[in-house]
Amino acid sequence: MPQLPNPPHPPEPQPAEATRTQQQLTVTTEVVPVRRAVLHVETVSEQVMVPVTLTRQQVRVEYDDIDPATAARVLAGQQLDGAVSDWLVLTADEPVITARPVPVERVRLATSWVNATAAVQTQLTHDDVRVETTDIPGAPHHA
Repeated sequence: MPQLPNPPHPPEPQPAEATRTQQQLTVTTEVVPVRRAVLHVETVSEQVMVPVTLTRQQVRVEYDDIDPATAARVLAGQQLDGAVSDWLVLTADEPVITARPVPVERVRLATSWVNATAAVQTQLTHDDVRVETTDIPGAPHHA
C-alpha cells in the first residue's frame, strides 16, 4: 500500500492573549483651608484696692509751767494778749492715681501640624478574563 501523504493541517493558531487590568489605589493629601483664626485683644476693667499710707501734719499744743521766779525774765514783747499774728499751714498726703499700660505678656498666634491617621475606603475595579468555546459544526468532538 502506498503511503498517502499526510493531509495538510491548517496552520497552528496563534495563542490568544489578553491583558488584564485592575485599578490601583494611590492616596495623597492636599492642603485645603478648613478654619480661620484671628487674634483679638480686649481691654477688661477690674476693680483693684491697694492700701496706701497717707500722712498729715497736726498741731499739738504743749504747755510748760513757768516758775514764778523766772517769770520776771519774760520780755514784754513775748507775752501774748490773745491775738495770733502768724498762721501755720498744715499739709497732708493725698492719693494720686495714675494708670498706664505696661507690657506684661507677649502673645503670638502660631500654627503647628498634628498627625492623624484616617481610613480611606473606595471601590476598585479589575478585569476578569474568561474563555468561551463553541462547537464548530462538522468538527470532531474531543472529550
